[in-house]
Amino acid sequence: MAKINSQTLLSIDIECCSKAGYIFKEGENVWVLDKNVSIPVISVCSLLAEDVAIGFRKTLAYYATNMSSRHTENIHSRFRHFLLSSHINKINDTNLINYRANLTKQTEWYLGVIRGFLKKWHQLGYPGITDSVIELLDSWRLKGNEKGDLIKRLDPQKGPLTDIELLAFNEGIVHAFERDLITIEELAIGLCCSHTGRRSIQLSHLKIKDLLKGENRQGKAMYLLNVPRAKQRASFFREQFKQFAITQELWTILVEQTLQVQDTFKKSLNFELEQRELDELPLFPDLTGLKEIASLYEMQSQLKTDRLHCETHHIQAVVKRIANVADIYSERTGEPLHITTNRFRYTTGTRAAREGFGEMVIAELLDHSDTQNAGVYIENIPEHVEALDKAVGQYLAPYAQAFAGVLVDREADAARGEDITSRIRKDNNGIGTCGHHGFCGANVPVPCYTCIHFQPWVDGPHVIVLEELITERERIKVVTGDKQIAAINDRTILAVTEIIQRCDKRKKQLIGKLTHG
Repeated sequence: MAKINSQTLLSIDIECCSKAGYIFKEGENVWVLDKNVSIPVISVCSLLAEDVAIGFRKTLAYYATNMSSRHTENIHSRFRHFLLSSHINKINDTNLINYRANLTKQTEWYLGVIRGFLKKWHQLGYPGITDSVIELLDSWRLKGNEKGDLIKRLDPQKGPLTDIELLAFNEGIVHAFERDLITIEELAIGLCCSHTGRRSIQLSHLKIKDLLKGENRQGKAMYLLNVPRAKQRASFFREQFKQFAITQELWTILVEQTLQVQDTFKKSLNFELEQRELDELPLFPDLTGLKEIASLYEMQSQLKTDRLHCETHHIQAVVKRIANVADIYSERTGEPLHITTNRFRYTTGTRAAREGFGEMVIAELLDHSDTQNAGVYIENIPEHVEALDKAVGQYLAPYAQAFAGVLVDREADAARGEDITSRIRKDNNGIGTCGHHGFCGANVPVPCYTCIHFQPWVDGPHVIVLEELITERERIKVVTGDKQIAAINDRTILAVTEIIQRCDKRKKQLIGKLTHG
């Protein structure tokens, strides 16, 4: 393709539209491509010679209008790294060779990103890239980005969660909501992350109409999320979808969230919304500037983009806040659980691999376009479920902090201790008191040990409960041969063990008081 005259390019300040529907000009210093991505184009152009900077802007504009915002942002970031580390203002063979020489096996993929961009730049005919540069790039075989290291080594800070950690999060978020520490929106976001393993951007792009209810072939109710796909380079905002089955409990929580969102919009706007607009509202909205929308037409225009949807960092901040306010700990580190939305995705893939599913199923489950990233889950299937006996439980219990209730010396000291119907029994022997005034359909006493309303008695037969749980664990493992099923009550075992340890400590304190009384 013939090169375009640089002087002609200098006079052009074309308006472009990103894949998310955002308008930007090629000549602007910062391009806002969607709710989450703003690219400071000037930070690269200021490093380049004038004619090369023009070619860069034009080529990057092609990516911004034809590919995803994140992909465009990644290209900008990698190209800027190339310029800054090489101290250059033009692209030639020598600069590229020197740059590659300074990369490691772990970072050589940086050049892979740049190579695709430079080849497109040359193909489009913009100034700055010579034929010899393309010939050099075509001759190289570059190492790709290493995938799955966090998953393979079960990184306790960034890798997949153990079953006990996942259960701790799910229980902790419910307890936090019951104690009014988090909102219904935060509850919905947290459970969507842990139950679906979807990316933050996918959850932020959900609309109320994506919450579906239907029936399967047997006539039983089905609850689904119509989840927008992400990381599809040439896809527009909410252009592709995949349905994801959810539980009735999560569906009910999301319905409550939709009612709250609709009510908020109705109260904030000076005009009425039709049902069609109500269905188009974001499930997790950004209410900033909502009152500035003056008409239904303007509202309809906003609903076609992501402007009213929350940013992805809001989703990430919510799950971190939940772990903090719910006081959730990891049994592996003994520290507060470090949580990110990515860890839920890693956990979803890891659990699927452990259950024997192949690459195709895992790729479908994680909404990958191909199986190249799914293979990491089955190459070296990590094993979280180890034998949990008394000795292991004694060691892990203080770290897991699975017990969420309050230890009491005797029944009379408990909230509702005077109410005999609140007594929790084990084989007709009292073990504690339930401080909850509402209905509970749990099969006591096992679920009680991880409940915030449970008030175990110091002299309760908790050792018997622990022995039966461990015995049952071993029996299930022998019968089913499945460690996963056998480990279903592991968090409860840790909670009972922690209570026993606390009871022993409290008994010593009481004996000390009597001795010195």
